[in-house]
Amino acid sequence: MALVPSVPGLVVRPVESDFEMDAVRRLHAECYLAAGYVLPEEVDHNGYIDDPWVPYSDYFAAHDTTAGDEIVGTCRIIRPSVRGFPAFQETQTSADALAVFSRLDPSLCVEVSALATPRVGAQNMAISAALYGLVWQESLRSGRAYMLAVMDNRLLRIMRRWFDFPFEALGESSLYMGSMSTPVSMYLPRTIEVLNTSNPEALAFFSGDIPFDQLNDIAIDLRGRVPEHRSNVIPLPSNRAAT
Repeated sequence: MALVPSVPGLVVRPVESDFEMDAVRRLHAECYLAAGYVLPEEVDHNGYIDDPWVPYSDYFAAHDTTAGDEIVGTCRIIRPSVRGFPAFQETQTSADALAVFSRLDPSLCVEVSALATPRVGAQNMAISAALYGLVWQESLRSGRAYMLAVMDNRLLRIMRRWFDFPFEALGESSLYMGSMSTPVSMYLPRTIEVLNTSNPEALAFFSGDIPFDQLNDIAIDLRGRVPEHRSNVIPLPSNRAAT
């Protein structure tokens, strides 16, 4: 695994108060405005992105405890609900993907989104990796078989090449929130199996205190109960929008 840089005093955990929720939603909006993912008119008077998925989401925050417990990053899990998931509601997913996921119990899936940090360079990588590790652990502990996302193609390349995460495309890349992005799924049993062989350091990093024997038991149990979606590898186009 490419070495993940460390941030002294970095702590990641679930959002625990209304104050923290306000802070992470403002941070999310500030970062997405700065990146051009949303327009100023899409941010309300509270400094929040107008977002219908908030009621179905669990938020996580990265804290810099060396800087007065400053919140320096966030992401969220969108839980299964009658509303579905953005990956299927807001993108053009393939017929093959829909055939697999329409037969699944929605409680076997979560969607990861709203990754944001104002830090740049190595600290951006460290904060993002720590947040994804926490989301990975939460997904395993809650019995999910799939992690879904509509992922910016630049981040998707990093997750594939640096960490060997075997994301499968659910459809073609398209312009989504200002950048070329791809709807993807990651089947947790195969991820455990792939990383256990090719990148055990990454598996240990993202899994935290979950032991390898427990990970293997989770993979065997889920693979026996939940079908795997596999797709053809879709080349990722440039993040430049067509003009």
